[in-house]
Amino acid sequence: MSCFVRLALAVLLGCTFACGGGSDGVDPTAPDERLFQDGLALYDQLMYAPAAAKFDELVATYPTSARHDNAGYLTGRCAYELADFTGAITKLTAMRATHPDSPHLDAAAYFTGRSRFRLLDFVGSEAEFRATIAADPSGVFVDNAQYYLGRAAYEAGDLPTAQVELGRLETSFPASSYVDNARYYGGRAFYDAGDPASALGPLGRVSQTVMSIYIDDATYYLGRSHYALGQLATALADLQRLVSGFPTSQYVDNALAYEARIYADQLDCARARGALTELSTRFPQSTYLAPTTTYLTTKGC
Repeated sequence: MSCFVRLALAVLLGCTFACGGGSDGVDPTAPDERLFQDGLALYDQLMYAPAAAKFDELVATYPTSARHDNAGYLTGRCAYELADFTGAITKLTAMRATHPDSPHLDAAAYFTGRSRFRLLDFVGSEAEFRATIAADPSGVFVDNAQYYLGRAAYEAGDLPTAQVELGRLETSFPASSYVDNARYYGGRAFYDAGDPASALGPLGRVSQTVMSIYIDDATYYLGRSHYALGQLATALADLQRLVSGFPTSQYVDNALAYEARIYADQLDCARARGALTELSTRFPQSTYLAPTTTYLTTKGC
């Protein structure tokens, strides 16, 4: 399921739980109901600031309203969509404290976690993503939370936890739109931890996923992993695929530098100097230029 479909479904689910009338006993003419429906209409039009004002008024004025938990969640969502991550945390935390049994608890925890993640509070966000999964293991956001749990651990430098949690996404949620992201950062977690052999599997799968936004990044680190394992010919093929297939990648200069190193390791100085020349011509400001020149010199090239 795509992220956009997932978000739309979350709004619909919120409406299922809280957009009553008729069978759930909600009076459509009640002032809290009118406030909620007005806010929801604005929210559906992506008019988050005026929508939040409606939800905030309901939360403050009608504490016993059947819409209170949903309004509390949606005003937090509005703050998140407006990039007011501190405000989102405050609103969502208040809603969760007031309504510990709300059907929106998992979604509120998830966007609290996403807000903390955006504020670079990676350790704090991990706890929120775990709370999301615990609140509803079959919820709309459970695979998203599983990915961001592993990703937060990676960003916090907790590589063993990142390896486990990112790997869990692929096995538990194979149809998730976050699978390739999890494979990439899972591979990076192994590579960064000095275990290039374990990095090969997840990075290799991403490098073969044509639509992945991480395909070039994964191809580069796949080459680096093969290089670290002394598999020079395979590493060279990976790096050449990156240079030829992804000319706008941020890793092209890195790849050219390691091409030059591999040729020097293979005592093919002519090709090593050719790769170095391409690097210096295409990327004269590359930070890889000086150390690669030095490396070739030490290898007699």
